[in-house]
Amino acid sequence: MAERPLEDLLVALEALAAQWDKRSKEADAKALNLSRIGASQSELFRGKASAYLELANELRALLANADTEAEAEPVQYAEVSKDTAQTVLKLAGLSAAELHVHKDKTFSIIFLPLQFRSVQEVSDKLLDVADVVILDHGRLSNTNKSFVDFAFKTPPT
Repeated sequence: MAERPLEDLLVALEALAAQWDKRSKEADAKALNLSRIGASQSELFRGKASAYLELANELRALLANADTEAEAEPVQYAEVSKDTAQTVLKLAGLSAAELHVHKDKTFSIIFLPLQFRSVQEVSDKLLDVADVVILDHGRLSNTNKSFVDFAFKTPPT
């Protein structure tokens, strides 16, 4: 049952690629009609035709790779305790308002609204002291606090 939404998405994306193919052919046909639309308009439609065709081909290439990527093993992160993660944050010079541990071995750092840190700054500081991957970042809609989600690739030493 969980696979059905993925199948629906793949079907919708293939339909989008077909639509781009159709638009490419339509633009190509308009470009051929030089006497009616003029040379500059013809070039415009040739460009559109080329762009639509390229988009459709790139989307199909992504869809062809989607099957192999879906079968790949899920990413496994190192199991690290909250205390160890807090120590890593302290060593990195980061003070978080909150640190949340998730069941999938990932962490969320929540910063105070006036304690904004760029994701690049947080990433650089964490990578200086531990082998981590940044998974997501942004602002919480309900509090406007910034957050960074991360996980340890290997346990810190």
